[in-house]
Amino acid sequence: MMQSLLEEIEFRNPARARGDLAALSSLPVSVANQVTRLLESLPDPDEALHFLGRFRRESPRAFEDASQSPTALGYLLNVFSYSAFLSEAVILHPGWLMDLVESPDMHRGLTAGDYTQRLAGLRSARDFAGFRRRQMLRIVLRDVLRLSTLSDTTEELSDLADAIVGAAWGRIRGDLAPQLGEDRFSILSVGKLGGRELNYSSDIDLIFVYSGTHGEVFKRAAAALTETLSTYTSEGMCYRVDLRLRPDGRYGEICHSLEGAKRYYQSRARDWELQMLIKARVSAGDVGPGRELLEFVDPLIYSSSLDFQATESVSEARERIHEKLQRSQRGGLDIKLARGGIRDIEFLVQCLQRLHGALEPSVRHGGTRMALFQLRDKELLSGSEYARLDSAYEFLRHLEHRLQFQEDRQTHTLPSDMEALDVLARKMPFAAGAVEANAGTLERDLDDHLSAVRELYDRVIGSRNRPLDSEPVAARARIVRGSERLESFFEKLAGEPRWLNCLERNSEVSACIVDLFEHSNFFGDQFVRHPELIAQVEIACGARQGREGFSPPDDVAGLRRFFREQMVRIQSDSVYHRAPIFKTLKRTSDLADSVIARAYRLAVAEMSHEPLPNRMLVIGLGRLGMREFDVASDADLVFVLPDSHASEMQFWTAVAERIIQAIG
Repeated sequence: MMQSLLEEIEFRNPARARGDLAALSSLPVSVANQVTRLLESLPDPDEALHFLGRFRRESPRAFEDASQSPTALGYLLNVFSYSAFLSEAVILHPGWLMDLVESPDMHRGLTAGDYTQRLAGLRSARDFAGFRRRQMLRIVLRDVLRLSTLSDTTEELSDLADAIVGAAWGRIRGDLAPQLGEDRFSILSVGKLGGRELNYSSDIDLIFVYSGTHGEVFKRAAAALTETLSTYTSEGMCYRVDLRLRPDGRYGEICHSLEGAKRYYQSRARDWELQMLIKARVSAGDVGPGRELLEFVDPLIYSSSLDFQATESVSEARERIHEKLQRSQRGGLDIKLARGGIRDIEFLVQCLQRLHGALEPSVRHGGTRMALFQLRDKELLSGSEYARLDSAYEFLRHLEHRLQFQEDRQTHTLPSDMEALDVLARKMPFAAGAVEANAGTLERDLDDHLSAVRELYDRVIGSRNRPLDSEPVAARARIVRGSERLESFFEKLAGEPRWLNCLERNSEVSACIVDLFEHSNFFGDQFVRHPELIAQVEIACGARQGREGFSPPDDVAGLRRFFREQMVRIQSDSVYHRAPIFKTLKRTSDLADSVIARAYRLAVAEMSHEPLPNRMLVIGLGRLGMREFDVASDADLVFVLPDSHASEMQFWTAVAERIIQAIG
């Protein structure tokens, strides 16, 4: 009977399906009938059949038990059809699924408190990862069986993360309790977790704040917490922890004192950092320091005197990012970053919240959908605008979820293969029961939603921005959201109109910077940290850099700045003027030589008030010795003092140490 399925169902891989059906040929008629009915109704019968065959071979006892329960068999085939990641988990831990058959938890969402109780006694990274994986099985099943709404799902995923973070911190805090006394430590979440809209495979964005005097202890504890959550184990890992949204980003301390965080947000935070705090909340740890910080920053976020200039800058940068994304995209569409995608909806909502939040406190909500509802309720969005934005957001988030729980991967990119798109279309909740759901209908629905969001975005945000040129610099320079570094760079430029204007008026500079970002993480980090380096790119693009000599400054701080600036200028010249590689390597080697020589002179002058002959030799080895020194090279040096001056060894050793300090 099972073999007749080859005629009834159009399998994508008939040869594999034939082998899988052979493994199930001896099923009782009642079980075979149920399997047949389920396969005909599932979005991916190929994978469902394949994993069912594996399950029977690798867990025969569990298969026998499941085949006696229509509910268990239905759960099994749904998991096998929707998620390869969870299919492997069920084959490894069949008891996880069987426990759900009679569990009331399938018909209700669990709260953070429920999860916290069930986490009691778990201590290791492997324990926490296994717990997350098991709960994901239940949450995904509730999702695909339409036992939960999108809001139910995202809230429960967020509660699960809160509970795991809290349990991991509780273990670490318990070990440190004797050292900390009355000091307090708050774990704030921002981004998707902060808005209680976490997806299935998202980073969790955390900020650590403490009150008290044990800062160094808390820094070690924060590092231990991050490691526990992000360590890969035999059960996978819990969460990728992203700390880049903390004060000073990746260059800041891992955690901050309450007073230090207040000073930062009051005096140094960039506009986008304040906007990001719209979604901030205390997820775990002690409530006190985090709540006090959020109350402090609230007036800064929703200032009644807020103008739209900073938002304009970020919006224009986003337009550049979209332009390059459109030109460089390989494979399928990125539904998060595409124009009209998830990020645009969230950005639009946050702009409206900042503009109106001072006078309408009810719109200050971290969740995007609730904020949309409140904006409509206060007539800051029309009913039609609200409906289109909410419908698009729901559609895109469902699509995002189905991309992610397939392999537990943080992806937002549609498959380019039409068969894979057909399967994805059938997995969408809106397609349940729709025989015609396929790649074409999915793409049409997606285009409709993206177009609606683009139109609203341009009307609400674009109407406040100055008109763009007919050929925007983005189109000429191909500036894009090509990487997290490039996005951070544009966000930092939001408060630097001088450099934004430079990119607007000079497409060659823009193009050169994009090339540097795309080909070098090192230079990307340098531009994010020092946007004034744009000036060096402008110089390099203006004329060929034919000079051979370098004149470093006479102070250590200036020496490092000089090296950084000249290295950017040389590499920009190489990119823009297509300078021969060995000419570029010779120039970078000359630069390194000049900086080392100046560091030598500065070190001698610091150690002695009288002029001294240069008795110590500094010999370059490796890439520097071969005159092939580049940006990724170490300066391999050997310091040699002639035997005739051995009595001065202590002095020249100190000089060598200062040279290393100056150039290190």
